Amino acid sequence: MNLSIHGRCHRWLSLSLLFLTTAAFAEVEKLDSIAAVVNDDVVLLSELNERFNSFKAQLTPAQMRQVPDENVILSQILERLIVESIQLQEAEMRGIVIDDEEINVTAQNYAAEQSMSVEQLQEALRSEGVTYEMFLAEIRRQMTLARVQQIMVNRRLYVSQRDIEDFRKSPYFEQLASEEYRIGHILLAIDDKAGPDAEARARETATYLIEELRDGTPLSGLAVNYSASNTALEGGDLGWRKASQIPSLFSDQILEMDVSEVAEPIQNSLGIHIVQLLEKRGASTTTGESSLVRHILVSPSAIRSEEETADLVRELKQRIADGEEFAVLAEEYSDDPSSALAGGDLGWNNGENFVPEFQAAMAEAEIGVVTEPFETEYGWHILEVQDRRVEDLSEDALNELALRAIYERRFDELLQGWIKEVRDEAFVQILAGTASSEQENASDSIF
Repeated sequence: MNLSIHGRCHRWLSLSLLFLTTAAFAEVEKLDSIAAVVNDDVVLLSELNERFNSFKAQLTPAQMRQVPDENVILSQILERLIVESIQLQEAEMRGIVIDDEEINVTAQNYAAEQSMSVEQLQEALRSEGVTYEMFLAEIRRQMTLARVQQIMVNRRLYVSQRDIEDFRKSPYFEQLASEEYRIGHILLAIDDKAGPDAEARARETATYLIEELRDGTPLSGLAVNYSASNTALEGGDLGWRKASQIPSLFSDQILEMDVSEVAEPIQNSLGIHIVQLLEKRGASTTTGESSLVRHILVSPSAIRSEEETADLVRELKQRIADGEEFAVLAEEYSDDPSSALAGGDLGWNNGENFVPEFQAAMAEAEIGVVTEPFETEYGWHILEVQDRRVEDLSEDALNELALRAIYERRFDELLQGWIKEVRDEAFVQILAGTASSEQENASDSIF
């Protein structure tokens, strides 16, 4: 069992839940008509309408006034559904299956992040007209997309020792552990089929948008109307990113910008990019406190009730207080297979990968004193902090930090390249009346 919260899953789960809940009660005409044929699958008109209503439900009144052409939004949503369908078919072809345990753990972690029990989450979903089964199905869908993306991109991603050494010498590595940037992004695609003036028209639009942004117009509304990026429906918001996670295309500009500043347009093979630094935050150090911690987990089961589980963990704590060895009892009783054979040892850890209840218990524990039993979604725990230390990041740790940063940076770029490839290779027939013909051959942008 893994006590860690899967951060990558939770970055999309809140947004997915919002789409799911708003779609559930939106007044949508449920038609079985087909909006697009995608290889061996179809995108239904009802799916398109649900996503569209969900999108509109999230707009502020100001943003609504900046959305004059609903067909543009429908085209973007349809393209996103097409690309998702292609990826899900790829996952099925490759036998990628997310097991029920992973899905349940993700749902439990999500509930914990919302300060809810699973039962409270289920009730909250019901109040929005969403069943728990629908919620789990959406988790499975999003985890499947993430898994197939990871598998396909990892085949293309290689980081050498020279890459790490060069990256550590770069100006933004020094800021990796300190500053974070929230970036707004608009991509103006240049359609090669639209004639020789397409690039000039795109540059004129870029000039207009930059003037609007510098005059104080919010980027979110402009992104919805103009951006061809797959973050357009989120108002062009790339979210909080550390320096190493900023796309290399405009990383140098972002690091030199002040908050609200808009960079000059940047062009590459995908089109013209406009970026604005929305916010900047944070300052951390290269040191941190770590704890040497061990624990015992006792989980309810078909043959052990909640009450019996709590009684057992209290008994184990008393036996340790009476002189029995913590490690021996952990090997015999702990239901965490990843640490039980090591006597419950979790090693040196700063706690950030543990669920909130575990983090709190670890932070409050006195060195050498076994905590009172506490409960998480995994069951009942006792833990002991054996030692604490404040340490500098070693050379190995700095290299690992650089490796992760390069991986994340290249992953995003390679992912969009792979998505464009499979989109170009797919058989896609967009039926008349569902989207503009210009969108039929579109593919997701790199952001």
